[in-house]
Amino acid sequence: MRILILLGLCGLWLGSTGGSAFPGIQSNSGLEFMPRFTRVLKQDLTSVATYLLPTQQPQLCAGNCCQADSYASPYGLLYQNHSQQVFGGRTYTTFFYQFHAHHACDSTLDRQQCCTATADNVWIDVDPTLKVKYVSMNGQRLANSEQNEYGLKLGALNLNVAQAVSGIPITITVEGAADALCPPPGLAPIPGLCELVVQGTSASNPNACCPSTITENSDTAFPAPDHAFQCSASLDNSPFQLVFDGVSAPLVVAGQQYVSYNFRLAATDSCTADSVTDCCNAQLAYIDLKVTDLPITAVQLDGKSVTFTTSTWNEPNSASYRSLVVDNLNLVADDLGNAGLPLTVTVRLPTGSSGNVDLCDASSDPTQGACNYYLHSEDGFCCPSGLALPASSVPPPPAGTCAPATNVPASEASMSLQYYERMSSSATTTFAFLLANHNPSSGCDKPYCADVCSWTLYLDPSVASQVAVGHENPANNGRQIIQGGATASLTFTYGPAGESTTNFYVTLPAGGKGLSDLCARNALPGQGSKACAAVVRSSSVYIMVFFDESDVIIVAGSSPPPALPTCADPRPLSDSCLTVQPARYNTLQSSSVFEFAVSPASSSAACVPPSPPGNSATVHLLLAPAIVDQLTTRGNILPATGLTLDRTDGVRWTVSSTSAANMTFQVQGPLSIAEVCRQGVTSDQPSKTCVVEVIGDNGCFRGYVGAVADGLLVWVSPSSSGSKGVSVGVVVPAVVVPSVVLLLAIVL
Repeated sequence: MRILILLGLCGLWLGSTGGSAFPGIQSNSGLEFMPRFTRVLKQDLTSVATYLLPTQQPQLCAGNCCQADSYASPYGLLYQNHSQQVFGGRTYTTFFYQFHAHHACDSTLDRQQCCTATADNVWIDVDPTLKVKYVSMNGQRLANSEQNEYGLKLGALNLNVAQAVSGIPITITVEGAADALCPPPGLAPIPGLCELVVQGTSASNPNACCPSTITENSDTAFPAPDHAFQCSASLDNSPFQLVFDGVSAPLVVAGQQYVSYNFRLAATDSCTADSVTDCCNAQLAYIDLKVTDLPITAVQLDGKSVTFTTSTWNEPNSASYRSLVVDNLNLVADDLGNAGLPLTVTVRLPTGSSGNVDLCDASSDPTQGACNYYLHSEDGFCCPSGLALPASSVPPPPAGTCAPATNVPASEASMSLQYYERMSSSATTTFAFLLANHNPSSGCDKPYCADVCSWTLYLDPSVASQVAVGHENPANNGRQIIQGGATASLTFTYGPAGESTTNFYVTLPAGGKGLSDLCARNALPGQGSKACAAVVRSSSVYIMVFFDESDVIIVAGSSPPPALPTCADPRPLSDSCLTVQPARYNTLQSSSVFEFAVSPASSSAACVPPSPPGNSATVHLLLAPAIVDQLTTRGNILPATGLTLDRTDGVRWTVSSTSAANMTFQVQGPLSIAEVCRQGVTSDQPSKTCVVEVIGDNGCFRGYVGAVADGLLVWVSPSSSGSKGVSVGVVVPAVVVPSVVLLLAIVL
C-alpha cells in the first residue's frame, strides 16, 4: 500500500506540469547520456517535470527522445534491508536491493519496444554526501560502477529480461552510519527509497529506453547477510602507513596565522597478504583523516597541491566529527620510495589563538598531530586504519623481550589494560592493574587478535629504584625488568593468553601516594594530561594505554578483603614443640631489618611435635602483600632456599622440626611489626603482632608474636659484602666501639 501511495504522489506531481506523465529525454548522437534527478532541479511545480534531462541540453526534449515511461518497462529495483559493519574502527552501511524484470509492461505506451529492451546501465540517485565504497551484483564485485555528481552508475550490466526476471541481488556499501541511501525526492524519507533510471537498447534503437522510476520496498522481511561486505582493516596487511613528522612554527600572512601539519605517507616495515585480499599490492585511492573544524587552506602531497574535501562524519552512538579526504591518489607501494611522500596540511589559526589548538580530533589522541587515519584502496577491499604518530616516538622495550613494530588503536586489539585498584596504608601504596586478553580459540571479534607477550609501565625516574612488584601467581615472581634513567620503566615479561586476565601490583614505600607519584609525564605521544602511560605488546602489534585516578575500577573500601589462606582448626602455638620467638627488628632512616627465630622446646617439655623426628615442618608468617612484593622484587631475605613467597599468603618457610633456625629480611622504610605483618587476620589477634602458624604432619599450631627493637641488627647487602669481606647477605651485629678504646688501640 505504501508503494502505491508513493507512486500516486509522483504521478500527481508529474501530471501537474501539463506534459505527458513521463516525457523522454533527448539522446542525440555524440551527446553523453547523464541522469538529472529531482535533487538537481528546482523543487517547485514550475520546474521540468521529468527526472531526466541531457547534461548539455537542459531544455525539454522536442525531438529524438529516449522513452522514460516506467509503465512501458519491465525493470525495477526492490529494496530489501540494510545493515552496518565496523572495519578498522570505521562504520560501513550496506543496502540490499534486488534488480528484477517482473513488472507488467504496458505495450500501449511502448513506442520504442522497451518492453523487451536490455538493461545496459542503471543510475541510482545516491545521496552525494555519501561515499560509495563497494558495489556487488549477484555476489560479485561490480567493477563498472562509478559515483559522480549525478549519482551512482552501475555500468555495462547488459542484462535481458529473461536474465533479470527472477531477480538479481545488488548490494551498495557506503562509508559511515547511513540511515538512507538516497535523498528523498520531495517525499517522506524511507531507508531504501531511491530514484533510478535504467538505460537500455531495443532492437531498433541503441538509445531507445531510459525508464525512470523509484524503488519499491519489500513486503517480506529480508535478513541481511552477516558478511555482505568485507575489507581488510589491519595495517599488517597494508604496504601504506601515515607518519606524523611535526608542526611548523606559525607563519603570519596579512595578519592571519597559519601552521602546517607535516605527515608522511610511508611504507610499512612488512606486509603480509591475508587469505581474502592481497592488500600488499593494493592501489591506494584516498586518505581520510579525523580532524577538527580548523579551516584547512591547502593540502600538498610530495610538494604538489592536491584536491581535498571536508565533510561531517557520523558514527553510531557517538558524536559526529569532521573528515578530511585527500582523493584521487592512485598510488602503489613502489611510488613511496625509501623515505615516503610528504603530506602537508596547512590550516589557518583562529584570531587571537594562543596556539592551544590542533588539527587532529582530540578523541583520537590528545597529542598534537596524532590523527586517526583511514586508507582506502581503489577496489574497496582494503581499508587499513591507524594513528599518525612520530616514527620513533615509543621507547624500545628491554632487550630480549618481544618488540612489535606496529601500533594499533587499543579498541581494535584483543588486549586491554585497566587501572584496577589503589590500596594505601600508613607505610605503602599499592596500585593494581588488570590486564585482559580476549582471544578465545574460537576467534575474537577484533581486527587484531593476539596474546600478550609483555607490557611496560613508564615510571617517574625518581621512584624507579623504590618500586616493588607483585604477581598474582607466585610462579611469575621475578619476571619483570625495572629500568632507571630518563625513560624509567617497569616491564612485565609475560601476560595473559587466550581468554584470560592477570593482575599486576606495583608498590611505593610510602602511604597516600597517587599515580602522579608513580608514573612519568609525557612518556608517550598521546598521553596528554593523563598521569600514566603504558604499552601492551603482542608478537605482532602493540597498543598504548593512558589512565589517571578517574579511571580506577574499584574504589577504595568498596569491596571486602579476600579471605586469607590459614589452616582450619589450629591448636595454640604454645602446644607446639617448635615455637617462634618474638621478632627482633632495627628501624633505620630508610629501611628496616626483621629477624624471626624458631627454636625447639626442651626434651622434657610437655608439648606436641609438629612432625615426627626427621620430618620437616612449615612456618607460615602472614606478611603484608606490599612487604612480600618488596622481598620478591629485591630478594633481600635469608635463607635463600626453603622459602615460598606469595603476596596473598605471606611467606612459608620449611624448617627442621627439631632444630633452631633464623629468617631475616630487609624492607624499605622505617617500618614496625604492625606495618610488616597483616593485622586483623583473626578476631583475637592482638594489635602490633604477626600471625604465625607452624604446620606439620601432626597438625597446625597458630599463635601471635610481637617484636622487640635491637639496634645492633643490620643487613649487609650483597653489593657491598665483597669489599668488606662479609659473606653475601650475612646479618651481623652493629658493634659500637667507644672512641676511648679506639685511641688506646692506636697508641698500642
